[in-house]
Amino acid sequence: MKIAIIGSRVLLGLGFVVFGLNILFPFLPQPPPPSDGSMVANFMAAFGPSHWMSLVGVFQLVAGALVLFGGTAPLGLALLAPVLVNILAFHVLLMGGEGIAPGLVFTILEVFLLYAYRNHFSGLFTTKAKPNP
Repeated sequence: MKIAIIGSRVLLGLGFVVFGLNILFPFLPQPPPPSDGSMVANFMAAFGPSHWMSLVGVFQLVAGALVLFGGTAPLGLALLAPVLVNILAFHVLLMGGEGIAPGLVFTILEVFLLYAYRNHFSGLFTTKAKPNP
């Protein structure tokens, strides 16, 4: 189990470090942005010039590094969860499922690691939460 956890942490962490860096400093080949007035084209037209994707890239880079370091993996997993929801939503709702495979793989790794670190998240799943005095 320990090897599976470390392997999953490395794959998930490195994946988000690399793709986060690619958003900030493009070095991987990118397909040309769609220009046909589709929902994807409109989405990219809004998020590109607004630097929204730069913010997403920073979150991916930082969260991926936190997952890689091990001791900070729960914080990295918490930061990556909404990023993964958005990745899946983009591919399902805007792309009709096209290109969803990497997002599904990263989501499976995330869910596995959330289970492996479940004791660090137990406080989130309570019905008796009270603020500190």
